[in-house]
Parts: sequence; structure tokens; C-alpha cells
Amino acid sequence: MKKNVLIIGSSGGIGSELAKYFLETDYQIIFHYFSHKPKVQLREGDRLVSANVTIESEVESMIAEIKAAYGKIDIVINNAGVSISEISWKTNLSNWEKTLAINLTGPFLVSKHVAPIMRANKWGRIIFISSIVAQSGFIGTAAYGASKAGLLGLNKSLAKELAASGITVNAIALGYFNVGMIADVPAEMKQNIIDSIPKKSLGDTIQLFETIKYIISENSDYLTGQTINLNGGLYM
Repeated sequence: MKKNVLIIGSSGGIGSELAKYFLETDYQIIFHYFSHKPKVQLREGDRLVSANVTIESEVESMIAEIKAAYGKIDIVINNAGVSISEISWKTNLSNWEKTLAINLTGPFLVSKHVAPIMRANKWGRIIFISSIVAQSGFIGTAAYGASKAGLLGLNKSLAKELAASGITVNAIALGYFNVGMIADVPAEMKQNIIDSIPKKSLGDTIQLFETIKYIISENSDYLTGQTINLNGGLYM
């Protein structure tokens, strides 16, 4: 039976790129979105699902729908995210709460409701997309950095809880890539960022996809609880 992949946040910059690459594989793809439906051509066995990942009842219903359709959930990529740039002492509390809800509570809720399904199946892969900002900080990203750092702690705890059930849990801390939130960075600042990267270039999403391909493979079952730094040498 083919394995399936649930991509949370499949319509954003990173998510849409991952969707494109996964459509070239044999995996059955479940594309999650909330406000913007992804522009993908579904193949037989693929599916679109929608939920606000910050609301537990919606997450629970979405996971139940997927289980009813496929009987299992093999792989989850927690990719939904938002970043609102504000200096910490000027950060609006509602923006702080929104950022943590989407970036941290959402992945927790998704993982909470897929874990029993994976445990019953004695196999699973959970991936959290985190950020170098969680490790090194960046001006104006207090809420974003805190939320992505929280994922790294969640990652370790879930990995220990689920390892005996044949489930691995890992995080990928992304540096600066050529799609996604980098688009909102002014040109001069973007160039300064590139100059600061030892590889002197932004990351490409194919590099992220190839990393994920290994993490979700059968041969990766001894890799769990880890944060994989994919950043061109910017943080070591």
C-alpha cells in the first residue's frame, strides 16, 4: 500500500514548493490549507483538506476525515507558519498570540491527533519546519523566534514519547531560502543576509525536499529527536 503525506500549510511559499516536488513521487499527497487553496493538479489518491490548525475541533475533524479516507496517516510535515515583524517592546499582544497559535499550537494539535493513528500502525514520520531564527535570533522576530524555538522542544519530547511505537519525530531549522518569508525582506537587507551566509547564497527548496526524502524513508528509523540545520553554514 502506498504511503501518504499530509503537508500542513501546502499553499505558502515553502509548502507549495514541497507540494510540487511530492507530486513527482509515488506518495499519496494530502494538501492542507486554510484561507488559500493550493493551486495543484490532484492525482488519483490525492486529497485537499482544510482546517484552522489553531482550533482543536477543526484539526480533529480534519484528521478524522483523512483516516476515514485512507485508513492511516503515515507522514506529517508541519509547515504552516506566519511571521509578523515587530520590535519586542512594540509587539502587539494579539500578534504575539496569533504567531504562537499558528506556529506552535497548530503543530502540537496536528501531532496530538495523528499520533494515535501512527501508534496503531506502528509506523510514522513527523517533521516540524523550524527556523534558524529560533537558534540565533533576528531583530524584529521575538514572537516568530519564540514559536519556532518552542517547536524544537516539542520535537524532543514527542520523539521520546513515540520512538517505541516506530515513529520518528524530527525538526528542520531552515536558514534563508529563495521562497517564503524572504520575499518580505527589503533588497538591501536581503543582500546583507546573503553576504553573511558562508555559502553566499540562499537555500533552494530542492535541498529541503531531498532532506525530507531521507527523513521519511525506511532507512531513517534511527534518526529521531534531532534538529537538522539546513542553512548554508550560517549557524553551526
